[in-house]
Amino acid sequence: MAAPLNAKIQDLRALVQRHKVCWEVWPEEHYRKGRGKVNIGYIIQITGTHDHPAHPPLPGCDECKAVYKKLRDIARWIIPSEQRESKYEIDMFDHALRYSPKRKFREEVTLSLKILHRGQWDNPVDACETRCLYEMEEKLAELGAHKGHGS
Repeated sequence: MAAPLNAKIQDLRALVQRHKVCWEVWPEEHYRKGRGKVNIGYIIQITGTHDHPAHPPLPGCDECKAVYKKLRDIARWIIPSEQRESKYEIDMFDHALRYSPKRKFREEVTLSLKILHRGQWDNPVDACETRCLYEMEEKLAELGAHKGHGS
């Protein structure tokens, strides 16, 4: 069974290199009457670039869709497989290109992966969500993705 897992990891590592995959973490916040802003989870924003575009990247083009699908494969691999008190949501493809000064304004496709409570959705972040975040970050690093800046 180790061979297929190793092959999957190698395939994902190749995707990370080819698409210069990196990630950032943001708080998922909710405003509650009387309590103000509450951090209720995390958002892992995974970004990647076109490989060798046939044309300059255009928002929502076929190559953007292909990059998003590869980012989704990475996101699905980093999500914990066992049932936990946390749940995970992958946002839909938004047909947009983003540009970050951290990565020299390169044209990026972005996927957002949310880590939230499985039960009472607006409870403050707890140890389970934080543990899940750290585990997902470790898996991204294992694939060779860099936090904050492109490879």
